[in-house]
Amino acid sequence: MIKILVINPVGTNLWDKSDKEYLSKFLSKGFQLDVRSLKYGPHSLESSFDVVLASPFIVEEVKKAEVEGYKAIIINCFLNPAIEAAREITNIPVVGPGEASIYLACMLGEKFSILGIGGTVGSKDYIKLVRSLGLLDRLASVRTIELPVLELDRDREKTFNLLVEAGRRAIEEDDADVLILGCTGLAGDAEDLQKELIVPVIEPALAALK
Repeated sequence: MIKILVINPVGTNLWDKSDKEYLSKFLSKGFQLDVRSLKYGPHSLESSFDVVLASPFIVEEVKKAEVEGYKAIIINCFLNPAIEAAREITNIPVVGPGEASIYLACMLGEKFSILGIGGTVGSKDYIKLVRSLGLLDRLASVRTIELPVLELDRDREKTFNLLVEAGRRAIEEDDADVLILGCTGLAGDAEDLQKELIVPVIEPALAALK
């Protein structure tokens, strides 16, 4: 059995069970997926300060995972917190949902837009990630919905409607032909959004798993 660990890089297990149930549906035979959050850390990553606070505990979980026999790790946040440090201290693959989804978007279309969340993250952090991958010329836009991470599940209909509005503007005004959900907290929305907007919609955690 090949074991994969998904690290939710936050100090709450709020999403661990639902993430495991959702992602396990896409596993091939012979693979096992576990989801683990941090012992300590902010309950959501919505600023550079949050990332700094969480990073030591992310690296600690990565080191532990290799000892426990995991063969790959997903750091389950779009902005790939502590991913470079994690790759330095382990010999197993460490995958970031942001990287994976951006690379996939470039295979599916000419221009992609990221549908991000509000908070203090803002467009600049998404743009910084795309620039670090050398793919800024493929970015059509970043469209954010004004909801913090911890409110995404409070009213899923409202969240979905905001995504539809942002996605439609990205397509019609920015000429995007692929959309990326800019938060792993939006797991499960990609399929319905794709049906609504008739363009490929990439879910970052699933892109990382694949």
